[in-house]
Amino acid sequence: MDIKRTNVLLVEDDPAVCRLIRRILSKAGQNFRCTLQTASTVSNAIDQLRKRRFDNVLLDLGLSGSNGLETVDRIRTSSPDVPIIVLTATTDKDVQVEAIKRGADDYLITPKAFCESLGEHIQYVIQRKKAIEALRHGCEYFRSIVENAPCAIVCISPQGRILEFNACAQDFWKQEREKVTGKSFLQTCVERGDRFNVYVELRKALAGESVKRASTTITNADGRSDSLLWDFSPMRTDGASISGVIAIARESRAATVRIGNRLSAVKLTSKPDFNDTVETIMNSLAAILKKIEKINSRADPATLRQLADNMCSVNCQNRQIPSRKAVAMERLVLSLITSNPTKPDNIANHRA
Repeated sequence: MDIKRTNVLLVEDDPAVCRLIRRILSKAGQNFRCTLQTASTVSNAIDQLRKRRFDNVLLDLGLSGSNGLETVDRIRTSSPDVPIIVLTATTDKDVQVEAIKRGADDYLITPKAFCESLGEHIQYVIQRKKAIEALRHGCEYFRSIVENAPCAIVCISPQGRILEFNACAQDFWKQEREKVTGKSFLQTCVERGDRFNVYVELRKALAGESVKRASTTITNADGRSDSLLWDFSPMRTDGASISGVIAIARESRAATVRIGNRLSAVKLTSKPDFNDTVETIMNSLAAILKKIEKINSRADPATLRQLADNMCSVNCQNRQIPSRKAVAMERLVLSLITSNPTKPDNIANHRA
């Protein structure tokens, strides 16, 4: 079996210690083959790290001409990914903890470090470093998916508190993640009238029961209301126990429409072709209304009704909108552009 050689850099200014560690690693065992390079100063170590790849650095904190823990800072800055094992004679726990905080992956107290298991310990630290890096990259990958998702994603604790709040959710509710983390999900994301129904579905999700899609209303800063569709799924940490709920919200295509401060109060249909037609008409109406307001703030209702009749007839003839829905659209037009939305004769005999 071909054993891959491990490249180790020993940063040590005592030649006797260098010889001792070289001898220990040469007899580490059949499963460990080591190529050991030495550096007597931090500057020399950094120079070697720039020229070749090392699997591990053994770093003595007691180098002459160095300032203890600052050597960890300099090595870590030079090589962010290489595992570092600190060799220290001190038993001060504060120094050991500070070395870890500054980027060391482990520490060994001398002379106990000079034992036959040194090679195994180096292997352990290298493998642990790889596992941590793989986990970190995996977390970053899945976080990027959540952050770039075209829908609001909110993770909720069993107590109903917000654990995660992605970029789309921040855009929906105009609040930063840091400010909503730990706050009540219902009070932050759901308006008062919708809270009970959402609460019921959340409890079902936490119990592992089947959950229905929930619909809520969200009021924007400009006073416009939109509809959100919610899906709730339980978060399972170990494949069995439920540790929270993942809530996903999307904008509903059947949202109510506002022009200015006047509500259309018409819930049209979820059919895509009809919605596209309605969207085109409503955009045109908005432009027409602006022009009417500029020309005359008190437009002749009879003229406007005639325009509405003509538009309704043309749309029905072209089969863009069924007659029953065209009547509803005509009523909507009149409610928006006349101060006295009296039903014209041609729709008085129809039923919407």
